[in-house]
This record gives sequence, structure tokens and C-alpha cells, in this order.
Amino acid sequence: MPKVDTSRLYAAHPHLKRIDELWGKPECRAYLTQLMSETRDGARAGFAPDHASTLLRLLMEHDRSFPAYDDSFKLPIWQRSLD
Repeated sequence: MPKVDTSRLYAAHPHLKRIDELWGKPECRAYLTQLMSETRDGARAGFAPDHASTLLRLLMEHDRSFPAYDDSFKLPIWQRSLD
């Protein structure tokens, strides 16, 4: 389970509790990355800043806890998140 407080995120977006089910698996990183990416041809409204911040912190925690699943090195340097 993540250490990041997800209570407000899950209260606003209950379907994101799936993150807990995927935690520690490569699919979790893929899911978090997908959530933070535009994949709906401009139709995605995006998350409120505090929820987006929580998602980013979750991704960073997952990468630190499970470095074998961190595939961010495959991205061009300008698309990598800064830690």
C-alpha cells in the first residue's frame, strides 16, 4: 500500500482505488502514467491540482519502492519527471 495519503483523491474519484489493487506491480506504474496523460483527444478535463499532485507523488513513491518497474528512462529526457 502506498504511504501517500490518498483519502481525498479516492473520495473524489472512487474508481482510482484500483491503484491500491495494482500497487507493487508494473501495471500500477502504467495506470498512474495513463491517468496523468492526455489520451482522449482533448476530451479529458484533467484533475484538480491537489489530486494531480497526489497522483504524481504516488508515481514517484512507486518508482522509489519498485525501481525495477520504472521505465521512465525510455522516455526522451524532456518528458521525464524530476524528483
